[in-house]
Amino acid sequence: MSGRRGRGPLWFCVKFIVFVPALTALWWLLLPWYGQVLLQVTGGVLKFAMGVPIEAGRIVAKDVLNTGTDLAFRVGDRERSLHIALLVTNVPPYAALVLATAGLAFWKRLRILLYGCGILCLGHAAFIVIVFRYQEAFMKASEIPTAVVQFFLTLPFLLWIVFAYWDKLTGPGNGKAPAPPAPPSGEPQ
Repeated sequence: MSGRRGRGPLWFCVKFIVFVPALTALWWLLLPWYGQVLLQVTGGVLKFAMGVPIEAGRIVAKDVLNTGTDLAFRVGDRERSLHIALLVTNVPPYAALVLATAGLAFWKRLRILLYGCGILCLGHAAFIVIVFRYQEAFMKASEIPTAVVQFFLTLPFLLWIVFAYWDKLTGPGNGKAPAPPAPPSGEPQ
């Protein structure tokens, strides 16, 4: 562990543990609004691009801090709903990881937050579109949505590693043999 305060793994863990509950509570409070965005985006894709005859849609915010929020579409005489609160709760841990990471400049941290959150949000929309479009098939093979949800649980950590440590993963010392030192000037090679 580094001798400087704020550079060690323990300090990272403390920051992460402080950020996660605060960001998760804030995210859940904002969930009905994010749900409305998902409702509009996914409803448009389902109706106009995939031919699902959606008549209406709504967000049903329920339970403490909106943790039971559902996204529902009315198709014909049926209402199809999907519990989205847990699906979309991978954004706060990602943000907490990025905010707790030491040594990131402000603009790089902001860029990493935007890229990662954008990928997560696109993933949420894609999952909702696929589940609603192929709901009958997924009801017969429940292991597929379960595997996708497990992937969504790990995705924030994968994105954090790639975006926050990309320079270290691809830069000098990434496992390649070091280049031989250049001979002093005047000596034959």
